Amino acid sequence: MNNIKRFVRKNITLVNIIIVMLGILAIFISVHLPNVNTQNICMGIGTSFFASGIVVLITTLLTDNTEEEDRLSDWGIEAIYSTRGEMNISCDKYMRKSKRIDIIAFGLRSWRDSQAKTIEKLLKNGCQVRILTMDPDCNNLQQREKDEQQEIGSIKYSIEQLISWAKVLNSRNYAGSIEIKCYDAQPLNFMFLMDNRLFIGPYEYGKGSQQTISYEFNTSGRAYGYYTDYFQSLWNDTNFSKSA
Repeated sequence: MNNIKRFVRKNITLVNIIIVMLGILAIFISVHLPNVNTQNICMGIGTSFFASGIVVLITTLLTDNTEEEDRLSDWGIEAIYSTRGEMNISCDKYMRKSKRIDIIAFGLRSWRDSQAKTIEKLLKNGCQVRILTMDPDCNNLQQREKDEQQEIGSIKYSIEQLISWAKVLNSRNYAGSIEIKCYDAQPLNFMFLMDNRLFIGPYEYGKGSQQTISYEFNTSGRAYGYYTDYFQSLWNDTNFSKSA
């Protein structure tokens, strides 16, 4: 689909030129038609084609942003959300159809609370969930709590609850499972990587995680492959992350 869109954008000038030429041809033919009514109809079609083609052609030439659109399409960006909460509507839609979910986050409290039934259904259907989160006892986590202007210990508690929640679900021996690894480093960007979509965004100073800008990418762009490899490298790096 992206290749088709790119082809149309690159050739839109050619299409407009063809429309203008058809208009000229129709006008020329109308002059040589024997019937007056037929002449008027053909002339009307020709002038309409010619005028609309000229207008669109000039507009296209003056506002050509094909290179920028190609760059965005190449990376697969689908949407930009002013907050993570706004992003969740689209994220939840794709999550329901996922067989694999890789996440970089903190305690995921709102996700656990709002999507509890959906998550359990996914696990029953064999979905594999991997979560990278900060070590609840690391000093970097306390700094993040200060940056978000949260009470000291609040994010730590949320992560501990996440680990306990995963253990309870795994104890039910569903076809799928939740695996958690912890790291002791500066906070990574939030990431929700599924087999059908990628959502990513920063953690910003002075803002809670649900209030920060977030981005949505499709699976055919370069960003999806980049972050798939990035998550996998972090997950496999025993010097970076340890099983919870």
